Amino acid sequence: MLSLLYLQLCLSVVFAKYQPTWPSLDSRPLPSWYDESKFGIFCHWGAYSVPAYKESAWLWWYWKGGKTDKDVVSYIERNYKPGTTYADFARDFTAELFDPKEFADIVKSSGAKYFVLTSKHHEGFTLWPTRTSWNWNSVDIGPKRDIVGELRDAFKGTDIHYGLYFSQFEFFHPLYLDDKKYNTTAYVEQVSYPQLLEIVNRYKPEVVWSDGDWEKSDEYWKSKEFLAWLYNTSPIKDNVVVNDRWGQGSIGKHGGFLTFSDHFDPGKLVARKWENCMTLDKLAWGSRRTMKSSDVHTVHELVEQLARTVSCGGNLLLNVGPDMHGKIPPIFEDRLRELGRFLNASSEALYRTKPWIHQNDSGNTWYTSRISSATLPKNRLYNPQIEGQTIVYAWVLDMPTKDLELKMVKTTERTKITFLGTNVSFEPGARSTLLVNFNSIPWRQLIRNDVMVLKIENAASQTLGSNIYERRSRVRRLLDFSWSYDAF
Repeated sequence: MLSLLYLQLCLSVVFAKYQPTWPSLDSRPLPSWYDESKFGIFCHWGAYSVPAYKESAWLWWYWKGGKTDKDVVSYIERNYKPGTTYADFARDFTAELFDPKEFADIVKSSGAKYFVLTSKHHEGFTLWPTRTSWNWNSVDIGPKRDIVGELRDAFKGTDIHYGLYFSQFEFFHPLYLDDKKYNTTAYVEQVSYPQLLEIVNRYKPEVVWSDGDWEKSDEYWKSKEFLAWLYNTSPIKDNVVVNDRWGQGSIGKHGGFLTFSDHFDPGKLVARKWENCMTLDKLAWGSRRTMKSSDVHTVHELVEQLARTVSCGGNLLLNVGPDMHGKIPPIFEDRLRELGRFLNASSEALYRTKPWIHQNDSGNTWYTSRISSATLPKNRLYNPQIEGQTIVYAWVLDMPTKDLELKMVKTTERTKITFLGTNVSFEPGARSTLLVNFNSIPWRQLIRNDVMVLKIENAASQTLGSNIYERRSRVRRLLDFSWSYDAF
């Protein structure tokens, strides 16, 4: 049956716009909503949230897999009865306090514009009912609820795009282990490929975030065939975005937006749309019982990471790990709501912006920008600096103790500086740099006392800065950039 379905999918793309080849698939422009959103929330949740120890999403691997951790083994032996198996955790994954509307409210309050849920992580436990994972899904056992569906419904009617993470491989699925041993494809044909089609057709996510691909090629996963179907004929073909984890060698090279690695922070402009996926808990993706308050990123650290990421052309995907009962830890909620208050007041410096010709400056300052010109290509990599058209935003992350000089900004007699979130502005006059007088800072009106955003209007025109594209082998069509990889 699956072979027939696969044949039909292949035939359907023969005369379609996007062919199952990387050059064709990589030519698809990203839907504009993704670049405009800038910030999303990741959610790692599954049976691993029950033991919730160390890097819980990988607990099986450190307990019984290929990298045994004596501390993990000892933890299980001390806290669970003899003979406990990984499958036993699913029974205790009750999520009895799970309220999808509460999840949606917390995410919305953070200022995030998209949400990505782990529909299935490497343990293989699915958060939706599927025949391909009998008695190992959230409806047959544990919560007895369609978590993927309930969260999708909770985000309907909001401005937040709903996405799904999907692990291609499974730690201990017998068909996958046999495929590795005998060089067969039974697991893909009977499990992973049908599951991908199922979540797309049933839940219509606007993000398909693939992972767990690295042990096998994109040919094994049938990734190119899936993406061709996704882009050409799927019910989400016009709005869906995907990442770059579709088989050995694809990460940082093929797909939609690039991730390169977890916690990717290049500190310079990247020549293709990318995403920094990072954790709110510094030490784990999933729930962790031993987490301390000092292990959780501060709001200032989150603002800094967001500014660094967006100024270099990326999006930030920030992960939270709910507990086994279905609650987002209060310290996570506090961080997200406080972050959202700052982003709400600074929204014009974040959403729908582009990188500027310079990425950073003194005082740990990072730049974003917007421009009034309607003639520039929509998928341009950055905004040029044109006096009277470009508005620059300076995210000052190290608050000054004396006058602050921003050397990348050239001012004119018409230049105006506004402290975002306040009604205070000043005109610095014509200078070769921007000087912010310490005594002019409206400290009591600032949203936070550890970061401020300056709105800079009518700065002098400049040409492209020499610090851009340190990794490029050649530069061409910079303003007419359509996210093609050949600019590296």
